[in-house]
Amino acid sequence: MTTADNPNLFGVILAGGSGTRFWPLSRSQYPKQVLRLLGSESLLQATIARLLPRIPLSRLAVVSNTAQADVIHMDLYHQGWEDIQLWLEPRGRNTAAAVGLAAMLMGAEAEAQIMAVFPADHFIRDQASLLRALDQGAEMAQKGYLVTFGITPTRPDTGYGYIKAGKPLDGAGFGLHAEKFLEKPELARAKAFIQEGGYYWNSGIFMFRRDVFLSALARYLPELFSGLAKLGQGNPAVSLEEVYQEIPSISIDYGVMEKAANVAVLPVDMGWSDVGTWGALYELFPKDDHGNVVLGQKSLDLHSRNSLIFSQNRLVATIGLEDTIVVDTPDASLVCHRERVQEVKDLVEELTRQSMVESVQHPTVERPWGRYTVMDAGPGYQVKQIVVDPGKRLSYQWHHHRAEHWVVVQGTALVTIGTETREVATNESVFVPMKSPHRLENPGTDPVRIIEVQTGSYLGEDDIVRLDDDFWRLSETNITSHN
Repeated sequence: MTTADNPNLFGVILAGGSGTRFWPLSRSQYPKQVLRLLGSESLLQATIARLLPRIPLSRLAVVSNTAQADVIHMDLYHQGWEDIQLWLEPRGRNTAAAVGLAAMLMGAEAEAQIMAVFPADHFIRDQASLLRALDQGAEMAQKGYLVTFGITPTRPDTGYGYIKAGKPLDGAGFGLHAEKFLEKPELARAKAFIQEGGYYWNSGIFMFRRDVFLSALARYLPELFSGLAKLGQGNPAVSLEEVYQEIPSISIDYGVMEKAANVAVLPVDMGWSDVGTWGALYELFPKDDHGNVVLGQKSLDLHSRNSLIFSQNRLVATIGLEDTIVVDTPDASLVCHRERVQEVKDLVEELTRQSMVESVQHPTVERPWGRYTVMDAGPGYQVKQIVVDPGKRLSYQWHHHRAEHWVVVQGTALVTIGTETREVATNESVFVPMKSPHRLENPGTDPVRIIEVQTGSYLGEDDIVRLDDDFWRLSETNITSHN
């Protein structure tokens, strides 16, 4: 039986990471998993598309967190994937909690259902090998194994954890007992692993029966299990917020897989990369005659070698670089040595410590109705350009702390203030008083562009009270929600 014939297979995609090593392209409110690093699809969209030949949308769930709910919703919405369930954690508690939450929310009726757990931000070149591995992993999981996909190493890489494999599983033509999980090694040790053989990169991809995993969770992480189990008991007095304040933060590798005796590794060779850093991205692209990877819209280079140059919307000119990463976005640029890309995470931590907005969001923010760009800001004011796509409209909303002045610079907008609705054409303007319900929409076939001037004591995006919305955002405050 293949997993295409197996209705017990359920896909869980972990999409709660922040991807700090991909700053400045990745921000906390626009994380790595929604970046289009390798084509027209985001990493999350590509992960889902790879699974669809085996797992339909109705048996897929994405686990993220409330801080990223809007951008994850939007990424699914743009693909028309409303049937995918979105389960939101109130805060990150690492992968053991995320997978445990998914197991609980699947419900008791899914007791023996097989969970296929995938990170949302990895790259897999060979889909046929992936689908074959799903079939084999489901067979192993059905027998009671906690299965992890082990990637056949292609080089002595120090950026990955390793799994030492043991004897073949009894009665299976594939799959090995997992003897030991090993931390990211020094180069000499990584070379020894490759020379000795029997070692695999730890992909972070798992398959197991729900009941088998929950039994392991109860045995090895009892505090985490008991906290999440309160949710499965249907106790309305217990909130996920309260549970997540108490449970430990630990990875599924440390908490379960390294301790359990029934762990099996499935060796896979499917062109996998965790796309963990700008250096890993450099390895995935073809190089020019000088070993360079040049991405983006505008770049001009003279005599550089073995470098990655990414420009988002303006000319980036480089001369004589060696082993360098250059990433340019509208409001921030990164320049670092290729061997120090892991330290980008430390840089983002310092940006966060200094409360710099460049760690949080881009000047241009995508919305389901279009996008806005922050053009200028200061004490008590903010200026934005708003683009409303044809046939779309913003929510019917009001604000506690700010008033807004809209000037239409392209197209004709339909504006509602209170109960009055009227057209506002190019070169016309309208004032929206504080606490007045209002809505902006585009009834036409071309984009409408607005210059918005906000004034008030607080101008944050969370000062929005939505009265009506065409999308999902009336229920954003829910801890767990479904598209």
